[in-house]
Parts: sequence; C-alpha cells; structure tokens
Amino acid sequence: MKRATAAVLAASLLTAIPPPAACATHRAAGPFETVPTEPSARPPHRLAYAVLLTGGGLVGLSFTLTDRANRTYADYLRATDPDAVEGLYDRTVRYDRFAAAALLTGEALIVTGVWLRFLHRPGGSRLVLTADAGRCAVSLRF
Repeated sequence: MKRATAAVLAASLLTAIPPPAACATHRAAGPFETVPTEPSARPPHRLAYAVLLTGGGLVGLSFTLTDRANRTYADYLRATDPDAVEGLYDRTVRYDRFAAAALLTGEALIVTGVWLRFLHRPGGSRLVLTADAGRCAVSLRF
C-alpha cells in the first residue's frame, strides 16, 4: 500500500497534476470578505513637542546668558571706576541668576515633554459632575 501511494504522489509531482486528495469537489466560495478596521486613535503630541522645544530653547538661552555673565565678570575684574565696578557686578549676578533659572526651567520642561510624549496615557475624564438628589455632586476617580 505504501508503494502505491508513493507511486501516485511521485507521478503527480512529475506531471504537475495535484494529488487526488487535493481535488476535492467542494471549493471555497470565493475571496474572503474584507473587514474594514478602524485606525487607532493616536492622540496628537503637539503639546509635548511644544514643551520639548521650549525647554530646549531655554537650555540654549542659559548658555548664552552664562557666556554674557562671564564676559561681564571679566569686565568687572578689569574695571577701575567704583561706579562701573558696582554696576558690572550687579549685572553679572543678574545674568548668572537668569542663566540658572533658564537652565532649571528648561530641564524641567524637557522632562515634562518626555513624560507627555512617551509615558503619559490620556484616559477618560476623572472629574465627574452630577446633579442628582441621591448622589455626590462631585466625584474624583484615581
């Protein structure tokens, strides 16, 4: 029996005729029905990109302010007029504080932008206001 089956399979392979089991009388009804899929609702990340860009701009501004503070301090060291010395020192301190504030704010905005873009998953509203007699007026879900 095994030799007969092997002979039929070998003959069908050589002549490119499908084997008898593949020639079933019932065939598929036609092409499969195409089921449309809804595109995934991806939220736009404009806010995250704006926050990242603003943070990067503030970090860059902090470098500029630091350079200006360094140049003003160098002028302060070379100055000999007492009024100019006091003004240059005050300006140096002001530029230095602005640079530190810009750097810290820029870094905080970059972290916030990364969180908004990659980690935050927006969900439904957590604050629900209801006006029923037997229920709470405000509900906050965590």
